Amino acid sequence: MRQGQRGFTLLEVLLALSFLGLLMVLIGSALGSGNHLLLLSERHTDRLTQVRTAQNFLRSALQQALAEDFGHAADQERVFEGERQRMRFASPMPGQLAAGVQVHTLEAVAGPAGVNRLQISFSHDRPDGLHPWGNPQILVQEVQDLRLSYRGLDPNRQPTDWLERWPWPDRLPQAVRIDVDTREADLWPTQIVALRLDSEVTP
Repeated sequence: MRQGQRGFTLLEVLLALSFLGLLMVLIGSALGSGNHLLLLSERHTDRLTQVRTAQNFLRSALQQALAEDFGHAADQERVFEGERQRMRFASPMPGQLAAGVQVHTLEAVAGPAGVNRLQISFSHDRPDGLHPWGNPQILVQEVQDLRLSYRGLDPNRQPTDWLERWPWPDRLPQAVRIDVDTREADLWPTQIVALRLDSEVTP
């Protein structure tokens, strides 16, 4: 008479269950890592889209900059203000907004928890001064540093180097360079915009 097959011992069952549990943990960890990488990839894509949109808007606005006096000072015309972390100029808004020419102010401002962001705001130029139009728009979140520089002609019509401050507010520079530092390296490539007064400006 054939002897019955031997069943699994308790130790073998426990070892099998332990192995199965370890396998499930490894699978769960792999799925979690995959989801984390997917979220990081989506976030980076969103940031790249944000930067491209911001650069396209600034390029269009600066290329259409107008030499319109918005300073309201009797002693000096003011058509452009350029500092290291702040820039102001007049430019027409996109046609679909039907807002006409607005004074644009680009700057880095402190956001929640002290994290800076790149912001642009708009103002109507009226006889009694500048009046805000709409709400400020955040172009890029989580900005570590903003560096603006300007190049053009000095009063003797000689070309300047890149200047951290544009010292002649009564005329437009020929070009603006915009550098933005973020936590991600090289997220914002250095942007140089030639105003249409001189489209041949090179880096």
